[in-house]
Amino acid sequence: MSSIIVSDTTSLIVLEKLQRFDLLCQLFDRVLIPEIVLGELKMGSPHVELLLRDQECLEVVDSTKSSRLESLLFLLDKGEAHAIALAAERSLPLIIDERKGRRVALQLGISVTGFAGLIILAKRRDVLDEKSALALLEQAMSDGLRLSDKLLAQVKLVLVSA
Repeated sequence: MSSIIVSDTTSLIVLEKLQRFDLLCQLFDRVLIPEIVLGELKMGSPHVELLLRDQECLEVVDSTKSSRLESLLFLLDKGEAHAIALAAERSLPLIIDERKGRRVALQLGISVTGFAGLIILAKRRDVLDEKSALALLEQAMSDGLRLSDKLLAQVKLVLVSA
């Protein structure tokens, strides 16, 4: 069974800082990244394209032809709008961390996950052990990932009990 997902920028930034793009390829057959999201990634890390090329599952795609894009650009930043439009157009799940973007995606019937969800999935699929999963979560938080105290506690509970 092939698993394909679309990604917005934030989780990719976190994974790039952790040097763990490989997690995506261990969890999914293909991860579609809108060109505009790649542009956002390049702003923070000019060498990100080299890292992306090392991971065969990551595919940069044109998302400008989506009929939903125009209306989404009024509500969200460009990366979020393009990622949501692409996910909606292709009926695919989405990796997105920003609250407003998640809310819009859910209203469109898109299944969403974020960085914390990726870590939980990696633990459940035995891609990461409990110690590694918790360490990545802690490092991501140290690097600037923001999770509410409640969500962080829930994620940690799932990781130690999964």
